[in-house]
Amino acid sequence: MKKLIAIAILVMAALPNWAQVKFTLKGTTNAATQHVYMGNYADRRHSVDTIAVANGQFTAKGEAQENDIMIVIDQENRLMGVFIADAPEITLNLITDEITGSKQNEQLSQAVKQLGQAQSADEAVDYGLKVIEQNKDNAVAAYLLSELQYSLSYDQLNQLLNGGGAYLQHPLAQGAKQMLEALKLRAPGTMFKDVEENDTLGVSHKLSEYVGKGNYVLVDFWASWCGPCMAEMPNLKANYEKYKSKGFNVVGLSFDRAEEPWKKAIREKGLNWIHLSDLKFWNTVAASTYGIRSIPSSILCDPTGKIIDLDLRGKKLGDKLKEIYGE
Repeated sequence: MKKLIAIAILVMAALPNWAQVKFTLKGTTNAATQHVYMGNYADRRHSVDTIAVANGQFTAKGEAQENDIMIVIDQENRLMGVFIADAPEITLNLITDEITGSKQNEQLSQAVKQLGQAQSADEAVDYGLKVIEQNKDNAVAAYLLSELQYSLSYDQLNQLLNGGGAYLQHPLAQGAKQMLEALKLRAPGTMFKDVEENDTLGVSHKLSEYVGKGNYVLVDFWASWCGPCMAEMPNLKANYEKYKSKGFNVVGLSFDRAEEPWKKAIREKGLNWIHLSDLKFWNTVAASTYGIRSIPSSILCDPTGKIIDLDLRGKKLGDKLKEIYGE
């Protein structure tokens, strides 16, 4: 079962040559649900249909381009399901993630279940990459790419998008392509780009005051309102305390939009490294300069200011610093 943290109502070998397909969806969800929403997964902010539910059962008729991936949301119970529009009759169980109606949908069902059972992001990525390799000619790979794109490293994403396959023509692949272009702004091997923001006292500083000065520096893109960012802070703090005597430094570039929550998070969590922000939320100069589309995110710069790694979190951060400092 795939649960939603936040709900926004916001391929065949000849995959690019889609035809219109009409389908009937028969679905199952929680017995108390009154209605569900159905839309196109690639553009689910528009053309969303409301479907009545009776005793946990619903039926919907729709039309889409063949191999489009559709999404169904049970907002009342925070459930979500997907299916591929490639057959006249399709069934979808939002509780068990069971999908039937075509071979593609059965493959999609298995993939969704396996991703839901993954014990870590690394496990999900390993599984997803294997399934993508096996399904480059169909829409299952496109769905997995869209689901995993935020968890893939620059090298993994670059390899996938330059590895060929009909799935790369699917609309869902566009987001990953845009992400790769954004990642190129902070790709390993490139030099850091300077930005200027204020510290917590309102004094302006340039990133170049800290990066490229002879030490390894992690530039952390975060915000006090970002749950995953705050969950990572104990790990970042532990690594900073362990290696700061060896010259390791951290510069936090915050995506906050209000001064007090930003300062409060720094104070209460004891984040005793350099903090800068222009308090412009997603319009922050850090986002446009480094192509940041989601947080938490980070770049690790070597003593010359060259970016050597991206998005180090959890065990990966400790492993990388151990590799650098030798203990």
